[in-house]
Amino acid sequence: MTAGRPGRQPLDLLSDREREVLDRVLEGHTYPSVARALGLSPHTVDTYMRRIRAKTGVTHRLQLLRLAMADALETGSAATRNAGATRNAGDARNAVGARNTRDANKTGDTRGHAHPDRR
Repeated sequence: MTAGRPGRQPLDLLSDREREVLDRVLEGHTYPSVARALGLSPHTVDTYMRRIRAKTGVTHRLQLLRLAMADALETGSAATRNAGATRNAGDARNAVGARNTRDANKTGDTRGHAHPDRR
């Protein structure tokens, strides 16, 4: 799975733009949304991803994620901080949703939820 010179991490072989594309894809964005955010075409994003796979020697997105996580643990990269922030924001949204559901059940307000008798 390693490419390039010995002792060098595969992700070190990536250009800044390739790294930027990879970070966004690994955050869960689709090629079209990455393209919009970076002012590229989806075809260009696909080309970047092909280059990334060739440089790193991986064949699956999960392998890229493992490389990025290992790299982040070693270097404390922004991708890990962003992923953590995204995960924490998602946890916060889920907590708010759960709290709203509990509050709705206490007050009898069932807007957007199944009626308690129909569950």
